[in-house]
Parts: sequence; structure tokens; C-alpha cells
Amino acid sequence: MEYKCLTGNIEKIKDLFLKLPEKLYRGEICPQDFGAEKALLDGTHPLSRDFSVVPIVVVDDKDKAAARGLLTFYDEEESAYLGFFECIEDIKACRALMEKTEEIVRDKGKNDIIGPVDSSIWIGYRFKIFDYCSKNTYIDSYKPYTGEPWNKPYYTELWEQCGFSVWKKYYSFRLHKITEKEGKPKYVERVGQFLKKGYEFRNLEIRKFDEIIREIYDLLIELYASFPGYKRISYEAFYALFHNLKMILSANDVILIYKDEKLAAFSISVPNFYQNLFGRMTVIKLLKVLLIKRNPKEMVYLYMGVDPAHLGLGSVMAELIRRELYRNGRVPIKALILENKATGAYYNDLLDKKMEYILLRKSLGKC
Repeated sequence: MEYKCLTGNIEKIKDLFLKLPEKLYRGEICPQDFGAEKALLDGTHPLSRDFSVVPIVVVDDKDKAAARGLLTFYDEEESAYLGFFECIEDIKACRALMEKTEEIVRDKGKNDIIGPVDSSIWIGYRFKIFDYCSKNTYIDSYKPYTGEPWNKPYYTELWEQCGFSVWKKYYSFRLHKITEKEGKPKYVERVGQFLKKGYEFRNLEIRKFDEIIREIYDLLIELYASFPGYKRISYEAFYALFHNLKMILSANDVILIYKDEKLAAFSISVPNFYQNLFGRMTVIKLLKVLLIKRNPKEMVYLYMGVDPAHLGLGSVMAELIRRELYRNGRVPIKALILENKATGAYYNDLLDKKMEYILLRKSLGKC
């Protein structure tokens, strides 16, 4: 089979780009966020002003899409980012995409390619690593949790065959249900110590959602600055991306710690809606989401931040989370933690399952 690449923001390429995932994942869990992809291609996404994009589609000799990717460029960055990658299980199709990608990246004067990054880490990034990679069997063996990257199991191998290597690793941890009333003595002691110092522990007040999300933004935007691929975004863009959390959060899903009325730490968990937030929303999916929200069996801890000026507060937050999980009897999933981050170690003596994700990188040398 011979392949050729199409690039540019013309309607034919947009159409092929947007339709490939649905064809590729037919009968399976499809992770596509059609609305976000279309907005990025049209330049109307909340983050579109921060970067430029080049869509690439590989077609076969019958003009059918076989692979796709979206290249993203930041003016001040020496790296280019490749995301929204999808490909049939054919190394020739992937190589065609990657060769065109490298050509464009060199022409732009960039030195390397990092991916998968869907234009911004605020939108989506990372491949999930599957332990069992025979064709399509992973779909029947595993359901994604809320916010988990999802992809074909052979994608990592395709990238590595095209010269990419693992750059960063991330892990998620599903823990056993909390059955012990008392936590680790060290953590329990610290909770008491911080209370005596005047720290206040609160939960989300839904009516104050806009006020609290602003406080979280102010802390999070600084704490995450060291993350691979991080780009600072405006509060307006942040709110546009995350304001829908208001629809799925309950008061106890958010834990806030204040000192002198200033936010010092936060934790945000969401019910595990599994694949029901993937792809286009349907009436059936919506009903499932509402049913799960009423009585979740698992909670996914997606975001946690502690102001480094408050030493020891991380373990306090871990104990507060443990107490809430003991009270509600739900299984916790600590999601998408960068390798060697301290938060990955909290209560991992309760580990049930460990999941792995990666970012890859290919150096092109100085241009």
C-alpha cells in the first residue's frame, strides 16, 4: 500500500481528520472529543490564540485516511508538539506521517518533537501503556477511568519504530477500599498540629464555585509550572476549559485547606464515570453519568496541589482524603502522577493496580 500526506487547514483535510477516529474505533471505546478538535482546527478553541497548528492526514491510494496528527507550535518554544494521533496498524502509514511531521518541524526551525500532546497539556497528553497488546483484546479487559488517556495499544511501538523514545513516565494507582478507621499515626498527628496552627479544612460550596475555582487557578498555575510541556494560560481560558466540573462535582469531592483565608492546598476528585464521558454525549450516556454521580463506587483524584511554603501539608491532605474515603466507602484512584512525585507514595501500601503512561520525544538536532 502506498501512502501520501495531506497538510493544511482546508475543508477536505479537516473532514478526513475529524472522521478517522470514529472509523478506527468502530465498535470500541472512542476517546475523540469532536468539539475540541473542530474548535482547534477552526481556531476558535479557548487556547487557540496561544499557538499555531498544522493538521496532517495520511491517505492511501484510494484516498482513505490511514493516519492523522496535529502539529502545534509555540513561538517561544524550541520543541514542536504532535498530538491527536491516530493510525491504522501499519508502520508504513505511521512513517509517512512522521516523515512529513519532521519536514514541517525542521522548516519551522524547531529542534525536537514531543508527544502525544493534544496542542496543550491542558487539553490532553500521554499514551496509556497496555500490558496486553493483542489486537483489540484490551477493550474487553479494561475500562478507562474518568480523565484517563486512551489509545490503541500498538501506538507506542509505532512511535518507537519511527525514532521516538520515552521522555517522561506517569502512573495511576487504584487502591483498595479504605477499611481502617484510623490513618497512619504520623499523618493523623500532623492533622492535629496544623489545626492548632490555625489551618482550616473546608469542602466546596457549589454556590461559590466561581470564586473557589479562581483561588485554585491562582495556586495551581504556579505549582504546575515545572510540569513537562507546561504553558501558562489565562484565567479566562482556564475557566472555559474547567467550568463544566461544576456539573459533576459534589461538595465533598473538593477538599480545601486555608491559612489566614488564603488557599494553601486543594484536592479535586470526580466520580469514575468510566467511558461515559468519552466521545459524543448521548441520552444513554447522560443517564449513566447521572446515576453514577448519585452513588459513585470509585473516585478519581485528578488534581492536587500544596503550596510549598506550607511544609508537611501534603500528608495532611492525604489523611483528609483517606477519612473521606473511609466515610463514603469508595475505591480511590490516584490519577496520572509524574514519576518520582511525592504524591505517588501516599497510602500506596493499599495498592491494588498500577497503570503506566508515557510521553515520547525525538530530537532533530539544532536547526
